[in-house]
Amino acid sequence: MHKTVRKFLSVFAVTALLACTAVTRLDAQVLKGQILGTITDPSGAVIPGASITLMETNTNVARDGETNESGLYVFPNLDPGLYQVEVASDGFSTSVRGGVDLQPNSTVRVDLELTPGAVTETVTVTGAPPVLQTDRADTGVKIETQQLKDLPLLFNRNYQGLLATVPGVGRLTRPHSQFYNSQDSLAVRVNGQRVASTTTSRLRGSRTRSTTAT
Repeated sequence: MHKTVRKFLSVFAVTALLACTAVTRLDAQVLKGQILGTITDPSGAVIPGASITLMETNTNVARDGETNESGLYVFPNLDPGLYQVEVASDGFSTSVRGGVDLQPNSTVRVDLELTPGAVTETVTVTGAPPVLQTDRADTGVKIETQQLKDLPLLFNRNYQGLLATVPGVGRLTRPHSQFYNSQDSLAVRVNGQRVASTTTSRLRGSRTRSTTAT
């Protein structure tokens, strides 16, 4: 009997630890992003085995990788920042694309076309169209510190009022009376969704979470 109880407690403890670890990892991904893309030649054919160097230009921290057989490269779990993508392959000039702005919880695609030439020759890509998020269906908005300072906030200067500036967010409401809502929390509806939902936001990296049912 005692052995069975000890075995059950051990299994329960391991399961709980794994669950907490998974939640922590998923939560950490909210503040990370990824950069990916496809490398091709002028004819549109993909270039496998191309060397990719990704550097955060504010810190000069670099990561190395290479394209797979489909010409695709992926750099996951990146800190938000301003990045530069450098691509080199035998028989082609080195191509560099800078100014890649990576926001938290976002995926940025940077496709590059290599031109025939020596690897020692460098082609800097400038004036390229804005990079679009075409690899994920969800969208997000980053509210800057300056907006918190300058924009007028309703609802007793509650920072959640800035959610009204995000596309798809409807009018914010108080779910309860003032007596039962002493913290002045706000209810948010996105794209008209009227189901039980959990809203998670971050203020300077600290998480706030509220669960509402409408």
